[in-house]
Amino acid sequence: MSLKDKEKWNAKYGSTAGLDGREPSQWLVDHADLLNGRGKALDIAMGEGRNALFAASLGYDVWGVDISEVGISRAEALARENNLTIHTQVADLDHYNIEGNTYDLILCFYFLNRRLFEGICKGLKPGGILIFETFTVDYLKYSGFKREWVLEKNELREAFSELEILDYQEVDEPENEIASASLVARKE
Repeated sequence: MSLKDKEKWNAKYGSTAGLDGREPSQWLVDHADLLNGRGKALDIAMGEGRNALFAASLGYDVWGVDISEVGISRAEALARENNLTIHTQVADLDHYNIEGNTYDLILCFYFLNRRLFEGICKGLKPGGILIFETFTVDYLKYSGFKREWVLEKNELREAFSELEILDYQEVDEPENEIASASLVARKE
């Protein structure tokens, strides 16, 4: 990521009341029964913190990382508003290293940096859960995204094949102009 990326995301978060809304991802909510709320969680590219706050509400000690100071500031304000605690870090995710064997839960929603895949696997403790969702190649027909910003078919499943895949789906919804892959996996 670059200074240009940081400026872009700061401007996006600064120009709206809530870029992604306050509700957590439906994929995360649908799999909350797998989350015991104990231990440490990492939300990669957390933005305004909607998923980090949901994890904190379940009892996780949440660490959120993002390139945008504006997004982080909004996440911290929402945490205070909801009497929740989250730890935040402004970081360039192109150079971010995930500490090994540290997290009971790792979240990554609508952000793709393939360099982090290995670190995500290593960062999970045994029994740790990964919940990941982002755009697929089919999303290109609805957006001006670059191909390197989207997953190929089954790429997410293959990237985390060393984990136990608990749930996986790929959807293409022309009526909503969305195409994504969603994964829930556990480190054995």
